[in-house]
Amino acid sequence: MRETLHQVHRGLTRPTVHLTPAPGAGVTAEHGGPFEWRADGAGAHLALLPGAAALPTGWTEFSFRLLTGEAGAASPVLIVDTDVAGAEQSIRLPLDADGRARMLVRLPEAVLALRLGPVNGPTRFHLSDVRAVQVAPAEAAVRMTWPLALRLAREPERIPRVARRYLDALRTGGLRAVDGVLGQKSNGHLSLESYEAWVRQYDTLGDADREALRHAAEAFAWKPLVSVVMPTYNTPEVWLRRAIDSVRAQLYPHWELCIADDASRQPHVRAVLEEYARRDARIRYVVRPANGHISAASNSALELVQGQFIALLDHDDELTEDALLRVVEVLNAHPDADIVYSDEDKIDPQGRRFDPYFKPAFNLDLFRTQNLISHLGVYRTERVREVGGFRVGFEGSQDHDLALRVVERTSADRIQHVPRVLYLWRAIPGSTALDAGEKSYASIAASRALQEHLDRTEPGARLEPGPNASLHRVRHPLPTPRPHVTAILQARTASEAMVRLDAWRATAEGWDVDWRVASGSPERASLSANEAARDAPGEVLIFLAADLSPEGADWLAELVSQALRPEVGAVGAKLLAPDGRVEHAGFVLGMGADGVAGGPYRGLSRESTGHIGRAAVQQRVSAVSAACLAVRRSVFERVGGFDAAVLPGPWRDVDLCLRLAQHGLMTVWTPHAVLIHTTAPMSPDADPLSSSAATAFKARWKETVGDEPFHSPNHALGNGPLRFAWPPRRAR
Repeated sequence: MRETLHQVHRGLTRPTVHLTPAPGAGVTAEHGGPFEWRADGAGAHLALLPGAAALPTGWTEFSFRLLTGEAGAASPVLIVDTDVAGAEQSIRLPLDADGRARMLVRLPEAVLALRLGPVNGPTRFHLSDVRAVQVAPAEAAVRMTWPLALRLAREPERIPRVARRYLDALRTGGLRAVDGVLGQKSNGHLSLESYEAWVRQYDTLGDADREALRHAAEAFAWKPLVSVVMPTYNTPEVWLRRAIDSVRAQLYPHWELCIADDASRQPHVRAVLEEYARRDARIRYVVRPANGHISAASNSALELVQGQFIALLDHDDELTEDALLRVVEVLNAHPDADIVYSDEDKIDPQGRRFDPYFKPAFNLDLFRTQNLISHLGVYRTERVREVGGFRVGFEGSQDHDLALRVVERTSADRIQHVPRVLYLWRAIPGSTALDAGEKSYASIAASRALQEHLDRTEPGARLEPGPNASLHRVRHPLPTPRPHVTAILQARTASEAMVRLDAWRATAEGWDVDWRVASGSPERASLSANEAARDAPGEVLIFLAADLSPEGADWLAELVSQALRPEVGAVGAKLLAPDGRVEHAGFVLGMGADGVAGGPYRGLSRESTGHIGRAAVQQRVSAVSAACLAVRRSVFERVGGFDAAVLPGPWRDVDLCLRLAQHGLMTVWTPHAVLIHTTAPMSPDADPLSSSAATAFKARWKETVGDEPFHSPNHALGNGPLRFAWPPRRAR
């Protein structure tokens, strides 16, 4: 009743908080002229101070006016510091033609601070009339759903997808969950318009861009012929023409299009192929005498290939006009590359792009859980022929199977990623672009391909279903008998750890575990951990925050099986805050207040799969938290353990993982070992020692901290749910 009355009062009074800008990082005051501030770059921000009022929470309408000295520099992002350690939110606030912003957003129930990143580069700017008007949920629901309803009336093909999202929320969490979905939409997590704006600003070529790229292509020292391989079968004419036209529009001219028609029954297919072959000598095609399905048809197209590299294109998809040029640009920088792959998104029948997949550098563990290479995939022709091309019987996942077999014949340093969307995946009814479950045979084929890959590369590893049809889990084998483990409980005092010891022992039944305690003040964390590990009998060491509590009986087997892999150095778990939200899912370098490392997916619900499933599958990361870190004792000793001299407390875990990487050992994060904090954890950058530790860390790793391989430059460096980077951290 109290909450209801509060919401009624808010709806009637609409409290307004006037926010005063104060200079933050990268912003200095200007005097005289029309501009009052100067920003030194995209990372500059202002603090928004509420005066004597409380900071706004819940549904809030933000408004202000922003003018900049440089055209196109205005790109305001509201940064919300929340009650979850490190889980800040970043919300883009679009401007109208007069530089005014007015946007309804859903803020968390506890807001610690508000900041505004106003611009995307160095410029002077003027900011005025910043205010936050608090809005009742009922009004917010109407304002959020009305534009959506109008859009669905114009585009009824979207109704099933949108309805499924809201009905699922209503079924699982009631009206509160629906309010949460509306909040996600307001903050840009589910906003098609947000991505459309990002594409317009950062992923759309102008005439000057095209001219510059043509000159760059002419200057390439190496201009390999790229053969685009495309099987066709009863392709609707409109999509077939768009696919072929997207190849003919390439800014890189040294290509050929090799088409194999799989005995289409629709007469227009052959007519279209004949027409284009007459118009452009670079287009060649063959018509198969009988339908053999996509693997056989793709092999027929491969027989036409004359180029040094093969690019795969489905018959109803499109390449961006700079796709092959960007690939060849990478090949000139890495001439020994065997695979080049790019980011991708989806395109609807009206030509609108949505649902981008911003990928990391090649990550074998992630690739074993989903088709990381996928679109656009470009392969050295020699390698494709070595593995025998596409395998009949793997239809639906024939490209994943091909990629797995080529990956086995090369090395990670010969697999290069282009962090740009170069492939537009057509989303039409019946396509797996809309729903991976549309073609169940594709999921079955992917599972077979992955299990066979594991049989060839890691005998004993077992593939299991993941949280949805396009995701998988790999269980790594454990030796018999099970190895001896040393578990080290970390706490400020020995008594804190001892209180939890019996509970921990009960979670390790069937295991031979040597339990030890590492206690002491934060500035002794590295030293006490090293002392506890000294002379440890366990083959595997597991450092554990004493206040954690594992969920399920599988946690120890998962951590140990991962740590025993010879190529692995450190292993981290999925850690949850006391309220069940994600607290740790691996570290991203350069993220967080100190610019050392931060946590993607912090604050997400435990069930959320995150960006293209990455919050729900095992993968390689740059570092994991010492709150739960498993490592073989031999490699821990080889690198000298935690660095107690330089990093006695904060960031010792990230430093350890990077030193392991110097020895050729990777760090893996697994969501299949889940542990929950019984008390709210303190973020590393909230530690009073953090500032000095950050300085020491960045001095040691200055060449590394700005080069995070497993976080896309198209994603922002803010903690929490992944957001678009405004602007992306890559050259245009």
